[in-house]
Amino acid sequence: MDFRKIEGIFLIVFIALDIFLFFSFRSNLTQVGSRTTSTTTTPTSFVREMQEDNISVNKLSTKRGSGYYLASQPNAALQQNYHRLTDQTVSLDSAQMTLISKLNDPFRVTTKNRNSVFRDWLKTSGNVLFADQYEYVPEVSDTTRAVYAQKVDGQLLMDSHGQLVFQIRNGWVTGYTQTYIDRLLKLQEMDQTKSAQEAVMLLYTYSEIPSNSRILWEKLAYGWLLDAKGSTIYIPVWYVGIENRNTKVVTIKRVNAFTGAVLKSNTNDATSSTTSSS
Repeated sequence: MDFRKIEGIFLIVFIALDIFLFFSFRSNLTQVGSRTTSTTTTPTSFVREMQEDNISVNKLSTKRGSGYYLASQPNAALQQNYHRLTDQTVSLDSAQMTLISKLNDPFRVTTKNRNSVFRDWLKTSGNVLFADQYEYVPEVSDTTRAVYAQKVDGQLLMDSHGQLVFQIRNGWVTGYTQTYIDRLLKLQEMDQTKSAQEAVMLLYTYSEIPSNSRILWEKLAYGWLLDAKGSTIYIPVWYVGIENRNTKVVTIKRVNAFTGAVLKSNTNDATSSTTSSS
C-alpha cells in the first residue's frame, strides 16, 4: 500500500475543505451585511407575505434531512468500459470526461410512455454503462431531453459530473451523453440539512422569488460547490423550480442545505439553465 500517495490524497481533500469553509464563511458574511429583511419571519407570516406578492406555493415540508461534504476526483471508468456498449457509435471527450453516443437504431418515446420505455431500454445490457446507478429527474427534463442523475449516498447528484442526458428529436431518442463519478470521499461526519420550508423562506427573504410567480417543486440533492486541487466538492443543495406566470419560463434556484446561503448558478450544475414549463 502506497501510504505516501494516500497521505497526499487526504492533504488535497483537506485543503479543498479549507477553501470551501473560507468561501462559505465569506458568502454568509456578504449576505448578512447586504440584506435588511427581518430574520424573525414566521412560517405563517411568510406564507401571507408571499400571497400578497401573488406567489403561490403548495404546503412545504418541515422535515429536515442529513448529508455530508463529499469529494471526488476525475476517473477513467467510462473510457475503460465503453467497448462494452453495442449498437451505437461512441466518442469520448477526454477533457470533459464525457461519453457521447449516437444510437444506430433510434427509438420512439411519448410523454405518456417515456418512463417505462427508458426503464426497459436501460435494463438491456450494452445500452448504457452503470445504468442502474442513474435515476430519472422529470423536473429538469423536457420534450427535447431526458435527464438522469447519478445516485450517491442515497441521494441524487444534480451535477454535470454524474449525469446521463438523452437527446430527443421529434419524439425519437437519437443518442445520449454520459458522465460518471467512480468514488466519493466523505469529508466529515453527517450533518443536518434545512427543510424545504426553510429553503423557500430563505429564497423569499433574499428576494430570489419574484412576484407573480409559482413554486413548482423543491428537491434536495447533492450539488457542486467548488473545485480545488483536482478535487470537486459537493454538498446537499435545495433546488427550487419557480415559474413566471406570464412567460411560463421556469428558473431553478439553489440553496446550500447546510448553511442556507443562496448559491449562484454555474456551468457544472445540471440545472443551471432556465426551462420552459410544459
